Amino acid sequence: MQLMDWTLLDALQAGALLALTVAYGADALARRDRMMGWLSITCLMVGLRHGSLALEADSTLRLDTLERVQSLLVCLGFIALCLAVVRLFPRQLSPRFPLWITLGMLPNFFRNLALPPLHPMDPPLHHLADITYLVGCGTLIWATLKARLEGDPMGRRLFLGFLGVALPVVVEIAAESLFNLKIRLSGFSLLILAMAIGTSWQWLVTESLRERLILAEAEAGAWEDMVPGGAFRTDRPSESMEALFGRNWADRIRDATEERLTSLQGTVFRLRTHALPGDHRLGWVERDEDTRPGLGGFLAGWTVAVGMDGTADASRVETWLRTWGADIEIWGTVPPREGPYPSVLVWAREPSILAVWREDDLLRRRARWIQVGGPQTEGPHARLEPPLTEAGLQAALEGLLGRR
Repeated sequence: MQLMDWTLLDALQAGALLALTVAYGADALARRDRMMGWLSITCLMVGLRHGSLALEADSTLRLDTLERVQSLLVCLGFIALCLAVVRLFPRQLSPRFPLWITLGMLPNFFRNLALPPLHPMDPPLHHLADITYLVGCGTLIWATLKARLEGDPMGRRLFLGFLGVALPVVVEIAAESLFNLKIRLSGFSLLILAMAIGTSWQWLVTESLRERLILAEAEAGAWEDMVPGGAFRTDRPSESMEALFGRNWADRIRDATEERLTSLQGTVFRLRTHALPGDHRLGWVERDEDTRPGLGGFLAGWTVAVGMDGTADASRVETWLRTWGADIEIWGTVPPREGPYPSVLVWAREPSILAVWREDDLLRRRARWIQVGGPQTEGPHARLEPPLTEAGLQAALEGLLGRR
C-alpha cells in the first residue's frame, strides 16, 4: 500500500544524492580521504536505490525485481555509512562494527538473491534485516552521544544529525513492517546527514591543519632563536641581515655560488641554507673564523670601540683594525652608559664627553683609551695627534695591550 505517488520525490532524492556522490568522491580522490570515500559510496548506493524506486512507474519492469534491487542497494549503503562513521568516531566504535552489521544483513542478501517471490521465509528474513537496521541506527546514535559527552567536536556537531536521520528510518521500517505502508523519505534524511558530515569533516580537517601550522611556526621560531648565527628566510624581511649585507641581501644569498658571503664591513660569513619552494632559501649565517681577515693579527680576540666622525679617516681606522683581527663597535657621539665595554677605545672627540660613561671613571671600566687630538687628560690612555697613521696607531695599540 502506498500513501501517495512517490515517483517525483524518489527522483529528487536520487538526483541530490548522486550530486553529493560526485562532489564527495572527487574530494576523497584528491585528498586520499577514506572517510569521504565511504560517504560518497553511501550516497551512491542510496541514490541508486531511490532511482530504482522512481522506475516503478515503468510498467515494463517487474516490481518484485525493483523491490529486491532497492533492498540490496540500501543495505550496501548502510554498510558503507557504518564504515564512514567508524572513521569519524574511532574511539567510540569498534573497527569490527561494519562487519557485525554485514553479518546481520546476510539474511537480507539471502532473501533477495536466493529466494523466489512470495516465499514463506521472505517476511521473517525481511524482519531480521529491519532489526539489523534498528540496532545499527541505535548504535550510531549511542556512539555519537558518547562522543558528544566526551567533548569530541564531531560528536557535538553531528549528534542531532544522526538523531534526525534515524527517526525517519525507524518510522519507515515500522510503517512497512506493521502497516505495509511505504514512506520513502529516508533519502532526504541521509542527504541532510551526508551534508552535515561532509561540512563538519571539512571543518575538522581545516582546524587540524591550522593548529598544525601554528605549532610548526612556533617550532620554527624556537629553532631560529637557538641557531648559532643570524637566522633568515629570503621571502621575509630581516633588519639584521639588511644591516650585514645591505638591502639586496636576499638576492645575494640566492645568487651565492659559494658557502661564504662577505658583509658590508668586510667580515666573511659562512652560509648554512636550505632551499624552499619558489626559489627561496632559509638558514643562518655565522662568522667564518677560517677566513676571518687578520685572524693571526695582534688584535685577534680583542674588541675595539671607535668614536670618530664618519670621515675617510674613520674608515681607514676601521679597515686597519679589521686587518689586525679586531672586533669593532661603532659608537656615536655619546658612548653607552652601560655595557658592552670594549677592550680599547679610540676616541676622537672631546674627552669631557666620556663623563657620561659611568661617572667619568674609566678605571672602573678597565678599558684602554686612545685619545685622538684634544686636550691632555689623565687616565690609562695614549694620545695621538691627527691625522692618524697606520704605524702610529699600531704602535699605540701594541703598547696599551702589552703586545710589544
